[in-house]
Amino acid sequence: MPGQRLFLIVENPKERMTYTSLFEGMGFMVDAVPEGSGALGYLRSQKPQVVVADDGTPGFSALDFLKQAADADTVLPKTIILTSEPVMDYAVSLIQHGAMDYLIKPVDSRQLELSVKKSLAATLSAPSAEKEKSVTHKAVSIITKDPKMHNLLKLAARVADSSASVLIQGESGTGKELFARFLHEKSARHNQPFIAINCAALPENLLESELFGHEKGAFTGALAKKAGKFELADKGTLFLDEITEMQFHLQSKLLRVLQEKVVDRVGGTQPVDVDVRVIATTNRDAKAAVENQEFREDLFYRLNTIPLIIPPLRERIRDIRLLSDFFIQKYCRIDARSVKGLTDQALAVLHNHAFPGNVRELENIIHRAVLLAETEMITPSDLLMDDDAPPALLDETGAESLGDEDFTAGSLKEMEHKMIFRALDQTEGNRTHAAKILGISVRTLRNKLNEYK
Repeated sequence: MPGQRLFLIVENPKERMTYTSLFEGMGFMVDAVPEGSGALGYLRSQKPQVVVADDGTPGFSALDFLKQAADADTVLPKTIILTSEPVMDYAVSLIQHGAMDYLIKPVDSRQLELSVKKSLAATLSAPSAEKEKSVTHKAVSIITKDPKMHNLLKLAARVADSSASVLIQGESGTGKELFARFLHEKSARHNQPFIAINCAALPENLLESELFGHEKGAFTGALAKKAGKFELADKGTLFLDEITEMQFHLQSKLLRVLQEKVVDRVGGTQPVDVDVRVIATTNRDAKAAVENQEFREDLFYRLNTIPLIIPPLRERIRDIRLLSDFFIQKYCRIDARSVKGLTDQALAVLHNHAFPGNVRELENIIHRAVLLAETEMITPSDLLMDDDAPPALLDETGAESLGDEDFTAGSLKEMEHKMIFRALDQTEGNRTHAAKILGISVRTLRNKLNEYK
C-alpha cells in the first residue's frame, strides 16, 4: 500500500478528516475532496488505486460515476461506496457496474480498513491481470478465472458488434443469459431494447402470438392489435431462451423471420419489417436435437452462426472460490450480515461437489450459508451439504434420504445418474419432490431425464 494513491470523496469535514487519517496510516497518499463534480477527470489524470466515496456528496452519484468510467474506457480503480440509505436493487446495481464494496453508514474505521484491504487483495493476489480479471461492461459482469471462459468472452467481444445470430449452449445455471446480455451491451445496439422470452414457458399458440404479435380479432380473446417480441426488439436484441423447446410449426416461422427480416402477425395480411439481432440458448445438445428430428437443421445452422458453449461449473473449479466470495459480499449487503469468507474445509466441500445446478446452485448454497453462519467464516455445516444435509432430507435414523449407497465411485456422470434415479425411487416418481431433494429445479431434472432417456 505505501506509495499507492487513494481518492476520498466525502462532504462531512469530520468524517473526511477521520478517513484521511485512517488511510494515511495505512500508507496511502490521500487526495480528499468535499464534492465530486471533477471525479472522472481526477481518475484520468491521477489514476488512483482506490476510490472511497460517500454517495451523498454534492455533485456525485455513485452509479453515474461507475457508468461514465465504463463508457469512457477509463480503468476503474477499486471503488468502495458509502451510503446512508441502503436499497437492495441499488446495491446490486452498483456491484454489477464495478463497485468492489457497498458499506452502510455509519461505517466504523475497522470495517472500512478491512474493506479497502480486501479490495486490494483481490487484485494483488492475481498472478496475471489478463487471466484473472473479471470482464465488465456497463451492467454486465462475468466473473471468472477460467481460461476457457476467458476465451469465450474474447470471442463474444469480437463478434458482439455484428448482426450475426448466436447460439449459446450450456447446462442450466451456467450463465447463458448473462452472456447474451454481455453480447448486447458490447454491441452498437446497446442503447436499443433487449427483449427476452422463454420458449419453454408458453404453449405453442401463446408463444406464436408473443413472438410475432396478432391483429384484433385474430382469435378468441384478441380484443386489440398487439405487437410481438420481434417488433418490440426492433433495432435491438431478441433473446430466445430454451430455443430447442419450440414446436416445429413455430421453428419454420422463426426461420422465415431470420431470413427475410419480416414478421407476419397472427391474423395479419401485411408483413412487418424488423431489424433484430437474435441470440438463442439451449441447455440441450442442439446437434443431438437435430439428429433426433426435434429441431430443424436449417434453423440450427441459421442460429449457429456464432456458437458459444459454456462449460459447467464442475469443469472450472477455480471459479468456485471467486464466485463464492462475490455471492458472500452480495448477500451480506442484502441481508445485513457480516460474513467474511469460507473456511478451507467449506471450500473443500464445494470443490468436491458436482454442482448439477451450476452457478445458480452455488449462489443458492452461499445465500443460505450467509444466513445460517454463526461466525464470520462459513463452515461446512453452514453449507447444509453432504453429511450436513437438512433435517427434512434425513430419515428417522439419521441416514441420508437418498440412501447409503456409495456415490463416490465411478464418474461424475454415473454418480449424477445414480442420485437422480435414487431420488425418484425415494419419492415414488414425484419429480417435484425429487428435484427438491437433489437441490435442482424441476426443469433441470426433466432435461437430465431426457438426456438419460
